[in-house]
Amino acid sequence: MPRGTGEAEARNIGIIVKSLNDPISAIGNKIKTKFYETFGKRITEARVRDGQNLKTHNDFQIMVFGETSWNTVEHKGSKQYTPISESNTVCKSGVQFHNGLCGKYTIPKKYAQLWYDTWILSDTLAKKFDIKASIPTFDEWYAKDCNSLDPKTPFSIEQKAKVRAHRGDKSSLLKERLPVNEAFNLTAEEQIQMKNEVLAIANEALEQKDYWLEIRGNLETDFHLRWYPKFILKDITEVTVLKHDDIKVEFKCADDFIFHSYLRWGKGAGFSNLRFDLRFGPASKQRKSRST
Repeated sequence: MPRGTGEAEARNIGIIVKSLNDPISAIGNKIKTKFYETFGKRITEARVRDGQNLKTHNDFQIMVFGETSWNTVEHKGSKQYTPISESNTVCKSGVQFHNGLCGKYTIPKKYAQLWYDTWILSDTLAKKFDIKASIPTFDEWYAKDCNSLDPKTPFSIEQKAKVRAHRGDKSSLLKERLPVNEAFNLTAEEQIQMKNEVLAIANEALEQKDYWLEIRGNLETDFHLRWYPKFILKDITEVTVLKHDDIKVEFKCADDFIFHSYLRWGKGAGFSNLRFDLRFGPASKQRKSRST
């Protein structure tokens, strides 16, 4: 089952929805049978979700026999044909469940301020790459570059062009991340603030997912699957910052459930689209680990 691209994901969701609506489809019947075995309910119809944006936190919808409202489903797939543990009570595939721009949270703004002070306000990048545009204020840079898909300030537009002219067409400010990452730490008060913000935003996204469908393998040959019910996260008890090429923050919940955030630049390091995505499972153990 292909993954890694939006096109592959859309194709597989299309196959699932079509198969669920076909009473003689082997794929559809396998998925519906597992749903009945898991919940004691029958799927009668399926449809693709209406619209696609950062506020839409599901992949397709199903109608259940005896119910009058559509149920949302989050699909998680892997091309690896491996069994799924029956002991899993929630999807633990290490997958992303919330796409978040940095403006949704307070803490990424601290990272952005560190980057701005270290490389932009200091005039370091302007001198190194001979950037002629005036340096934007932090608020302007944060709003128009960090929180935008592509850079919007004249400074960052020129910066991106000159960095790539110097380092290569697909290059960015990758090596400049290290000193900023090293300087990034959270106070006790910031930990509490992050816990509250992340828990609220994560559960807002999770509330929109009535069911989870995990599939491993190829839909058109053979695959393993598991259905999971809706769930929300309990209180976050521990926060650990992991530092390497990008910042990851690991969250441990009251029931020992672990998820993590991934603070990264979405459109080239130091250029634009600073993100704070939420993913299931522990963060990968990186070069340096610090609890804060």
